[in-house]
Amino acid sequence: MQWMALGSMWFALIIPAILILYLLKRKVEDRVVPSTLLWQRTLQNWEAVRPWEKLRRNLLLFLQLLAALLLVLALLRPAISTEGLAADHTILVIENSGSMQAREGEQTRLQRAVVTAAEWIEKLSSSQTVTLIEAGLEPNVLLTKSGDRQQLLHTLEQLSPSNGGTDTNAALSLAGAIAANEPGSSVIWLGDGEAAAESGAGSVMTADLGHFRFVQMGRTRENTAIGVFVTQKEAQGVNGLVRIDNHGSQQAKGKVTVYDHENKLVDTDSFSVEAGSSGTIVLEQLPASPAYRAVIVPEQDALAQDNEVWSVPAATGRGTAAIVSPAGNRFLHQAIQTAGSLEVESMQQVPANGEGSRDVWIYDGVVPDKLPDGNILVMAPEQEAGWLPYEGKRELDQQPKVTSADDPLLRYVDFADVHVAKTAVLGDMPGMKTLVQAGETDLVRAGTIAGRRVVILGFDLHDSDFPLRPAFPIFMRNAVTWLVSTEAAPIGTLTPFEQLSVPLTPGAEKRVLTDPAGHQEPVQATGTNWMLEVPNQTGLYRLDEELPAGQKSRWIAVQMSEAQSDITPKTMKLAAAITQPGAGETAAAQTLGSLELMPWLAVLALLVVFVEWRVYQRGY
Repeated sequence: MQWMALGSMWFALIIPAILILYLLKRKVEDRVVPSTLLWQRTLQNWEAVRPWEKLRRNLLLFLQLLAALLLVLALLRPAISTEGLAADHTILVIENSGSMQAREGEQTRLQRAVVTAAEWIEKLSSSQTVTLIEAGLEPNVLLTKSGDRQQLLHTLEQLSPSNGGTDTNAALSLAGAIAANEPGSSVIWLGDGEAAAESGAGSVMTADLGHFRFVQMGRTRENTAIGVFVTQKEAQGVNGLVRIDNHGSQQAKGKVTVYDHENKLVDTDSFSVEAGSSGTIVLEQLPASPAYRAVIVPEQDALAQDNEVWSVPAATGRGTAAIVSPAGNRFLHQAIQTAGSLEVESMQQVPANGEGSRDVWIYDGVVPDKLPDGNILVMAPEQEAGWLPYEGKRELDQQPKVTSADDPLLRYVDFADVHVAKTAVLGDMPGMKTLVQAGETDLVRAGTIAGRRVVILGFDLHDSDFPLRPAFPIFMRNAVTWLVSTEAAPIGTLTPFEQLSVPLTPGAEKRVLTDPAGHQEPVQATGTNWMLEVPNQTGLYRLDEELPAGQKSRWIAVQMSEAQSDITPKTMKLAAAITQPGAGETAAAQTLGSLELMPWLAVLALLVVFVEWRVYQRGY
């Protein structure tokens, strides 16, 4: 039995108050009677000095005390524990993060949460409704205020595991907003608490959540994972490193095996890592392969999804650049040659349409009518084009001033000692931002136009002392690094649902992304950049690009976030929240809700008052 409002206990004073009223002697009235012989006992009582009289048996007193007792109990709000959902409207939030795939017994934590929720739904009364929310990287309302058991159960069955994280605060905010619109709602969170620990849940006040309860699905913390797997191309071959993390409380032992992209065994070793620590295994002179897969087989492990990780060898790709300068520019050519690993080609005029493609097109004093296939660096434009609003030239009498110091193009670049005599004046260009100004005139702009990265220096190098300053080679290196797509370099290791701007090879006629299962999907992208939303499936992806010179393939490794490998059950520490421990097979058997008895007690009290009134009318 639970008492939800013990602060109302002072209302119990009404019981002794009723008793005092019955103990007080009745007021005496003067009456004329023929004889006092039959009134002796009454006269003795009236003639007593004390104002009290002996408490007598009285049906009205009993009924009044019973009604008062029932009312006091109702004000104390007693409640009994229930195994089902007690509220008329329950918001069930099911955490769906990578750690919820940890297996405990015959089921994963997510499966246990789904089974538990299904058992509660099967016990719903005809007047109860449920809202289902999936707490993932973004909260997803699966079903809103439904009382259809079959629909609710079918929706639960469709819930698929996620390899990503969970935005706990967003899910709690959504549940709180729904509960605020439905008075008397109850919010129940089923999960292992990993998401709450990772995002620092607690900024959402539980007052917004109404009656909140956290039901923990996890018990074990034993898990061994591959935290890091990196490979690097060297002159003698490919070297690598595997970091194995033991998140458990016992020593972890097992075997690590490395395969190439064709699933051929290339190396194997054993490992032993102490509890709560990490160990590394160095791999040397691996045979050449575009990608490698490391697999561990621990003796004790609850989460299998982090036991396999792909790695794409890091390498420096050689990009291509074309410098179009009718008069030639020794400063520019030398800076581009030393700025990065580029194959540089010089031209004196803009090539005709369709005359090849480059990673970077550098235009010095000229402007192409149409955007080429590749990113663009424009210096000293002197004419207007459909994509470039040229408005003339302007003499400058002020020093250059940086307006976006945190931009990667201006890293370690100091314009304080740079002087510029004159520059081109450009109109408004959507997608471009100003990096350097002289007064109100833009000197350097950068951004994206039609899917291409573009950098514009409005002034001629010969009209400034910029090439003589240390800032010039640093700026050119930053610009080349930002502009070159480097399709030969790896994209890197990503996590599910992450968003990444992938540089594309200019001039590709067709692009296809192949997932780890072999399914292919065309890539719809224009320009030299493609915004990739990483799928939920972990493994190795391949991006194929069909070029006039042949097909180029790039590899993308997707793995579960390291944070999800720590499967230690956490508690959602929210003020006034009720945390219910219990996981695995015992979770469903634990009491969940509280059924308040106040309405029934109030009805009984009214019924007793009605009976007392009838008794009084009959003169008892």
